[in-house]
Amino acid sequence: MQSLTVKTIDAPAGRIGGYLITWGEPRQRDLQGEYFTPRTDVGLDWYEQRPVLYHHGLDGHLKAAVIGVIDALRPDENGLWAEAQLDLRKRYVRAVQRLVDQGVLSWSSGSLPHLVEVGAEGQIKRWPIVEGSLTPTPAEPRLTDVKTLKSAYKSLGLDMTQLGLGTTDATHTQPRKENENTMTENTGGALKRLPLADERDAQKMTRVAVGSEFDALDALDMLHGYMLLRSAKSFHGVSERYSNALAEKINRAQLKATKADELAYSTQTGFGDEWAPDLWSQQIWRKARHDNTILPLFQSIEMPSNPFELPIEGADPTVYFVPETQDEAHLTLGAGNPMPDSKIGSGKVTLNAKKLALRVGFSSELVEDAVIPVLNIYREQAVRAIADAIDSVLLNGDATSAATGNINSDNAAPPATAKYLALNGLRRLPLVDRTASAVNMNGAPTLAKLREARFKMPGKYAARPSDLAWLVDSGAYSALLSMSEFLTVDKAGPLATAQTGQIGFVDGIPVFVSAEMPLTQTDGKVGGGANTKGQAVCVYRPGWYVGYRRKIAVSVDYLSYYDSYQLTATVRLAFVHFDDDVASCLYNITV
Repeated sequence: MQSLTVKTIDAPAGRIGGYLITWGEPRQRDLQGEYFTPRTDVGLDWYEQRPVLYHHGLDGHLKAAVIGVIDALRPDENGLWAEAQLDLRKRYVRAVQRLVDQGVLSWSSGSLPHLVEVGAEGQIKRWPIVEGSLTPTPAEPRLTDVKTLKSAYKSLGLDMTQLGLGTTDATHTQPRKENENTMTENTGGALKRLPLADERDAQKMTRVAVGSEFDALDALDMLHGYMLLRSAKSFHGVSERYSNALAEKINRAQLKATKADELAYSTQTGFGDEWAPDLWSQQIWRKARHDNTILPLFQSIEMPSNPFELPIEGADPTVYFVPETQDEAHLTLGAGNPMPDSKIGSGKVTLNAKKLALRVGFSSELVEDAVIPVLNIYREQAVRAIADAIDSVLLNGDATSAATGNINSDNAAPPATAKYLALNGLRRLPLVDRTASAVNMNGAPTLAKLREARFKMPGKYAARPSDLAWLVDSGAYSALLSMSEFLTVDKAGPLATAQTGQIGFVDGIPVFVSAEMPLTQTDGKVGGGANTKGQAVCVYRPGWYVGYRRKIAVSVDYLSYYDSYQLTATVRLAFVHFDDDVASCLYNITV
């Protein structure tokens, strides 16, 4: 199967492409047991253009805004290839473009229930495509409603007659079929709609509810029953169905499930704790994270093979002072010519892609019973973990496995599966490969020392502040704030938002804080002793290349014979530099 991540097409700006659908077969079904084939009727001749939405109109900020237009749909041996033009005139669309460039968005196709036909054996016979969405979570089991679709079609001036959206269909919920290579969800084929009293009822219907044996009880009845059960000596907890029904009813009734305004308090055993059931929110409180700042700084290239060789300029030809041509003897290509000949050198760098991966297993019961959408949250967190790992490896990578040679394990041999062993990164270059480019601060940072470290690189690099970047840890950033010469972003004007994660300037060079930059020992390496010193790495950005053999790919597989799920996330990339002069560092900074 091909990777279905959306990719940027070279020209014009905002042009993107990727597989909207891939073909399957009875042995290659999605998680619903269904599959597309080249014989699936996708309605290619219905429209010349179709709207592009973000996350099927479910995003809280973009809502139903049309962010682009699909203007090309071409079937081939792998699936249905889609190309679209994003509307970069809209400010937020540029943010979507950056996500496309980072390889974290996937295509998701949308159709309408009354247009879909799925065979009993799981073959999708009819799925007319009415919209395509760019989404970071293509398996999220949410649906795009017809109101969103009508808004999108109206903005593009498209005729909706062919879609058959009369008054009886105004409340249909739109299913979407996801890419098989990621996670796949749809509504399962034969879709029916119950009659509603009037259009006002349709507007109120925002979700599908599943009944249970507790529907006849209200929240207070169920709370009273819970208290009676807790008082029994044989009490070992209520069922998941009871807990979920109780949480839902309390949420709807806006009740608090704790004892209050009593002398006994809610956590005291025997005097309140037993009357205060533990309830769960359906929203997860996410931990704080830094933005990924390292990867976006460098040029990237797709690797059609592994290894892949990138040609670079070699030595320049030699220039000589020569006399005027006067004699016939000078009219020769040999030694008699007054102009000595020389050669133009050639060179190459070789990109060897290495793989980073994670794997998580979890039971189907967890997916069924959890109060939060486990599949979606796990997938989002896996993508973020891989993205963080890429930043970490680009910054801290050191392929040395010797007991005392690695910049990340200066006191012992590193673990065999440590991610930083994948390739050599930014910090290693000045600390190991060209130690003349490393400057010992041995105290609080000063502008003079920062300039000294910067000009350890050749002037052809160091004198180009627009092509440079400082990368620091949070401790070093705190120390920089004490320098009067450090220009923070609140004083930088429009340049403050030039790049995500930028927090200031030193001599016109942007400064970025990375959560992946570690505190170190006094030698700039991470060891077994006290790692309390900061570090600032100056990089010449055009001197580095990131090569992708595989962008971030996430897969969730249901293993029926174990009744469990396996989530994997992988990426294959390489990182090379033009020469050994394209990075320097200031280490041993007091923080």
